[in-house]
Amino acid sequence: MERELARVARRWARWNASVRGRPVTPQLAEAELAARLAAYDFEAPRALPDLIEEAADLLEQGSLHATHPRYFGLFVPGVTEAGVVAEALAAVYNAQLGSWWHGPAAAHVERRTLAFFRERIGLPPAASGTFTTGGSEANLTGVLAALAAAFPRHPEDGLAGARPTLYLSDQGHDSFVKIARTVGLGARAVRRVPSDARQRMDVDALAHAIARDRSDGCAPFLVAATLGTTATGAVDPLPEIADLCARERLWLHVDAAWGGIALLSDALRPHAAGIERADSVTWDAHKTLPVPMGAGMFFVRDRRFTERVFAVRTAYVPEAQDGMPDAYQHTLQWSRRFIGLKVFLTLAALGREGLGALVDRQAAMAHLLRRRLGADGWTIASDSPLPVVCFRDGEAPAERTTALVGDVVAEGAVWISEVRLPDGRRWLRACITHADAGPEDVEALVAALCRARARLAAA
Repeated sequence: MERELARVARRWARWNASVRGRPVTPQLAEAELAARLAAYDFEAPRALPDLIEEAADLLEQGSLHATHPRYFGLFVPGVTEAGVVAEALAAVYNAQLGSWWHGPAAAHVERRTLAFFRERIGLPPAASGTFTTGGSEANLTGVLAALAAAFPRHPEDGLAGARPTLYLSDQGHDSFVKIARTVGLGARAVRRVPSDARQRMDVDALAHAIARDRSDGCAPFLVAATLGTTATGAVDPLPEIADLCARERLWLHVDAAWGGIALLSDALRPHAAGIERADSVTWDAHKTLPVPMGAGMFFVRDRRFTERVFAVRTAYVPEAQDGMPDAYQHTLQWSRRFIGLKVFLTLAALGREGLGALVDRQAAMAHLLRRRLGADGWTIASDSPLPVVCFRDGEAPAERTTALVGDVVAEGAVWISEVRLPDGRRWLRACITHADAGPEDVEALVAALCRARARLAAA
């Protein structure tokens, strides 16, 4: 296996050394991908070294490269050696994290790692944390914990006769719609609260929606505030929402899946004020750190509520040891791989100051991008303090925005996306996700946008 891992390491080194000169977008057409894979009938074994090279070729030629410094897309950062090595180690030893007794060393590593993030949030030492597959699972866990708090008999008796409602802004993550359907609340239980001119939840509108639902016989139970919305990086007014939740006795869940990045920077941290008052928090390490997907995290102020939802007794798992809770008694997952090792090694390799410097660099590149776009006649459309920039080509119609994004993506030198707002407006969106993205990459993005604008004008 040593030779095979060395072969993978050589491919990775070669990729990292040449990535800036490569296209960001896939180079293999769908037909070619299908044709290459059709050759695998799995009837006879094939040599692993050949398979490694063929798989690497497929991934390099047939992928949208989120590990490219000029990928300015969704929240998928590049990866570093620590994360990649950790994934290999986790696979080699194949620790099972469902129960503490099955992997005590791995469980201790995860507990120590989660404590670092819990402290950055500002939750008390008694709060609980666990690794998840991603933000959707963490948000689901928050909803279930909130239901258990508001309806103590729900885990055993269900919600017959109740009309629970939950609230998030019209910029909040759509995972909550899936969650409402999954847990039996139904999508109509989700209340979309209007956002203000800065795409932040309107607290007055939230208060009116809660009062209206109470008068209609509904049972409000949760507000999901967002630290760093996916579309524009907006930060909901967390202190005001926390005050409202305290008055109304509602569970406050903060979705900081990406926006938790602010908690790692001394300069950005003030924008996250109020998160320490949350009952539960979602934070994705794989959206924040340069680690492989997926590494979501869920934190809850009082783990009695997750235990109320998930705790079961089995005939085949040893009893938990005192002070060492079994993860399967507090999470949806049962068998689980060692997610936390890549986060632990990356934290240890960078250190707190190195991690803060990484976040500050991304914020600085976003600031540079705003200045460069403004100098070339683009209009900045949002004011997020986080490293995401929304902009438009003056007062051009929505169709032009779509055409600009399509032209840039088709060229392949950089990758950006489009934001479609509830009122019909469309903006271009560029997010700094890669730890190595620097001024030369920002210049490449602005140049690609200007080329696209010129081509469309000529056409």
